[in-house]
Amino acid sequence: MTKLIKVCVDTIMAWAKIALKCANPLGLTEETLEETKEFAPPKVFKGGKYLGRYLVPDEFVRYDEKEQPRDKTNDPEHVNSLINSFTVNGYNLDANVPVAVLDKDNVSLHHLKGLSGFHRKAARSNYGQEIYIYDVYEFDSPYDEVIARNETNHHKNPHLSQTKEDYKKEVTNAIHNGIITSDADDISRFVDTIASDKNWNTRKEIKEQSFKNHQVFPNFRTYNSVGKKEGTLHSFFVNNGFAVQGVGKRTDEELIKQGYITYCATDGDNLQAWARGIKYSTLYNIPVWIFGYSSTRIPNLSKFRQDYVTDFETMKETVVTFCFNVAAQGEVGEYNDEDVLIKLAGFLPQNVKVDPTNKGLPHETTLVDVNGNPIKFDPDGDCLTIK
Repeated sequence: MTKLIKVCVDTIMAWAKIALKCANPLGLTEETLEETKEFAPPKVFKGGKYLGRYLVPDEFVRYDEKEQPRDKTNDPEHVNSLINSFTVNGYNLDANVPVAVLDKDNVSLHHLKGLSGFHRKAARSNYGQEIYIYDVYEFDSPYDEVIARNETNHHKNPHLSQTKEDYKKEVTNAIHNGIITSDADDISRFVDTIASDKNWNTRKEIKEQSFKNHQVFPNFRTYNSVGKKEGTLHSFFVNNGFAVQGVGKRTDEELIKQGYITYCATDGDNLQAWARGIKYSTLYNIPVWIFGYSSTRIPNLSKFRQDYVTDFETMKETVVTFCFNVAAQGEVGEYNDEDVLIKLAGFLPQNVKVDPTNKGLPHETTLVDVNGNPIKFDPDGDCLTIK
């Protein structure tokens, strides 16, 4: 069993001494604290060491408004909602316990800095509650602390959801405090982490506005697999004059006249893409072209594409072996690569870092090969792996 690193005894005694004088209309006790561990166990944060759950007088806890995820200060309606909750329900045992860290900016060793519970403290002040339950942590880095502070706001109890403006503020604060750089990759990873409760489109908006606010040019393009707006897989096919993915809303005759079928896949051995390829290439005797892309930002796009091709080739060999086995041919014999109608078309453009040698245009603007070189898609051509 891992030994728990706890808050020092002197600090616990200092809290206990003041606790005796605190107004406590919610009736919080050590027994209450123990009960909360069953209904609201401590959270695990990356880079965080859990120091324990304690009853802490509010005079030992401070909140820095500049560091709060909210773009605005205390929201009166939300504070009133929390006061009503205290009045009607008392202390909710399944409520997320506020998170705090030892306050390194305070000369006293006994003080904490609150990461979550900003509005709850304001509500308690109005309600007359002067002591509360806190989970105390220590983090390996300021970055881990900021991530944890935002994750604590992804909860189900009476709370004020963070808005896009709140997350933009967090990006600005993180850059200003040197927690992240103003590099596009840094900003994107940061937003994906702190705004993990938001959908792809919302995170994209936060990133784009943050790039604009800090005069940053993004260097990696991601695609939304849902919808038809700009930035979606659908729009890429339409804008390039390619047949849209799949077979939907087209008759057999229309598909055969179209001459080929397209699908996107994030892995070269994607089972769903290959299963569809086997089905429709056999059914219509036309090639099924797979377009590769990464659904998330990755540090090494070249390696991703090389691995993708390797996986694609391995899957093709597996399918061919299966066909020979079904045909009772035993060992795999000779076959013509051109007869395999499931083909790799290339990769969607994702490296959009500005190319100073090409009038400031992105490095990739159209379909590319493994090395990021532009290629022309030919529905009647060869698979990328045999060119």
